[in-house]
Amino acid sequence: MGKFIQYCTKESLYEGTYNEGVWHAPGMGDVIVTENRRLIVIDGGLQNDADGLLKLLEKEAGNQIPVVDAWIITHAHADHYGCLQAISRSGELKSRLRVKKIVYWFPAEFGSDGKTSPEIINGNRDIDEICISTGAEAHRPKRGEKMVVDDTEIRFLYVPDDCSVLNTKAANCNYCSLIFTVKGKNKKAMITGDAFERTLNITAWRYGRDLKCDILQMPHHSFCDAYSEEFYECVDARIVLLPVSKGGYRDMRSEKWISEKGNVVNLTAIAKADEVYKAFEGSAELEL
Repeated sequence: MGKFIQYCTKESLYEGTYNEGVWHAPGMGDVIVTENRRLIVIDGGLQNDADGLLKLLEKEAGNQIPVVDAWIITHAHADHYGCLQAISRSGELKSRLRVKKIVYWFPAEFGSDGKTSPEIINGNRDIDEICISTGAEAHRPKRGEKMVVDDTEIRFLYVPDDCSVLNTKAANCNYCSLIFTVKGKNKKAMITGDAFERTLNITAWRYGRDLKCDILQMPHHSFCDAYSEEFYECVDARIVLLPVSKGGYRDMRSEKWISEKGNVVNLTAIAKADEVYKAFEGSAELEL
């Protein structure tokens, strides 16, 4: 039987405040273990998560050198790919791991005023370096593409293949975040990375009720700036994953943020769930 692990990143233990315009990056990392113990990683967290996530992979590989069939990076923010970057830059850490394929799409046409977003430029440079260092194959997923590893199927629902439909004024690469499902024998999970309202809505319009899943990873750490009521209704998950820090979880329920529209929508979706797993409470393991 396969399993889905939401990893407790180091920054998820952050207890400080979130001031307007300053969002402390809590990181995000998931590990999928198939029935035959093959491994898939989603993001991984910041650079300081490298050793911890690697130890988790070693444990799931039966204390052998873990082989990751696919390491999926949702978007070009360091709290999502920094972990893999740190592993690739350390000879000791890199020797403890093999990565076959890195799956990502950081579109060069995304930006503002005709200029590519610096986040995208830096992200592509970093992933190129990671691929060269680890020997991993780079793969750009197509919308609708299915990737099968053992008993687990990954289906890419949103990829940034048309940046003309994105609000690029802020040039925040969260708009480019991949949205995809991870389906095991018993359950299906919806992964949103740090997706914002626009692409969540586009995905809901394209797929409607076909988005139904058992597990939902709340977008952008369940902060009030990322949400979609229509998307949540289509997914209709009873298990919710919150890749959030202690401080972020507390502040989203404080007087300052509680009435924000996105927060109201997110809290409503969370309240409907039967099970809620917060990253700062420790790594959570679910049947997949």
